[in-house]
Amino acid sequence: MIRAAIFGLILAALPTASAAASPPVSSANFAATPVSLANGVHGQIVTFESRSPADWGPAMRGDAGPAVQLNAQLFLPTGRSGPVAAVIMVPGSGNLGTHHLAEASALISKGLAVLLIDPFRGRGIADTIADQGRLTWPASAYDVLAAVRYLRTRDDIDPARIGALGGSRGGTAVMMAAAKPFSEAILGKGKGLRAVVAGYPWCGTQFRNARLADGASLLVLQGDRDDWVSVQQCQNAVHAMIVAGQDASMRIVAGALHAFDRADVPPTRIPEAVTSTTFPTVYMDDTGVYYDLRTGKPDPALRPADFTGYAVSGGFVRKGVTIGSRPGDAEIFIDEMSSFLVRMLQ
Repeated sequence: MIRAAIFGLILAALPTASAAASPPVSSANFAATPVSLANGVHGQIVTFESRSPADWGPAMRGDAGPAVQLNAQLFLPTGRSGPVAAVIMVPGSGNLGTHHLAEASALISKGLAVLLIDPFRGRGIADTIADQGRLTWPASAYDVLAAVRYLRTRDDIDPARIGALGGSRGGTAVMMAAAKPFSEAILGKGKGLRAVVAGYPWCGTQFRNARLADGASLLVLQGDRDDWVSVQQCQNAVHAMIVAGQDASMRIVAGALHAFDRADVPPTRIPEAVTSTTFPTVYMDDTGVYYDLRTGKPDPALRPADFTGYAVSGGFVRKGVTIGSRPGDAEIFIDEMSSFLVRMLQ
């Protein structure tokens, strides 16, 4: 049951964690200047086409919205011989941060290529911290699959060994991109992601049939002190996949907060952040039609705004979260995600 957050108002600042520290490069510089990683690898500036669908159902029926050119940088490991496995890295709402470069460096040192994408600049958006409605969640998931499509055209990338890594909004994006109904609707059968690591995602909306794309494996990394998203909803999502025979697992890190991979961000209270960790889980069928929470039946008339209104009027919304990492938290994240991706892709 891969989830896709739809509550633009409720999660109005979902990964403020990504903005708690200044990014190492601006979005404009990232589009124009190759980034140098700590291990000495330099990025290649690339662009690829994505789309901006309005909702899951329309996207799965072929209405993917207007085209957009996204900026990205591709980092290739040194000493490679032939096509290599690759990981698509998707930032959260605050866009690029130092943790993305640290994680990219770790993956490249293990022989994996990394495509780090900027989902915002090509759309004229700086970030979605204050307003998640600036970019739909289906658009974020579509970006991941558009990146898969791009990598499959390159001779230096093995098309059968493409994975994805994301945190917060990016975690939601990569999980949804690995959902069998969405992946097959956009890319076709057998052309999706092989391995996905979702860091501290929101699991409040899920496909009712808990299936991953064929051959895909999933790892969710989350802290038990995360008060921005529901750990229990993600447990339920992963458990449903396991029961359905999918290769899914979850690692819960004791004492860790939301964005615990941000080594440069100590535990920080964000009193203005809006969240809803107790709202009931919303389900979709395989065509992207939402289930009515009252009747338990799919209703094609339901839209994301219906659930947003219900959450607000029902008093499920609250303010105030804590994000950041303690000493050692970021190292746990890097070790877990890199070990998993290497094992699945190499």
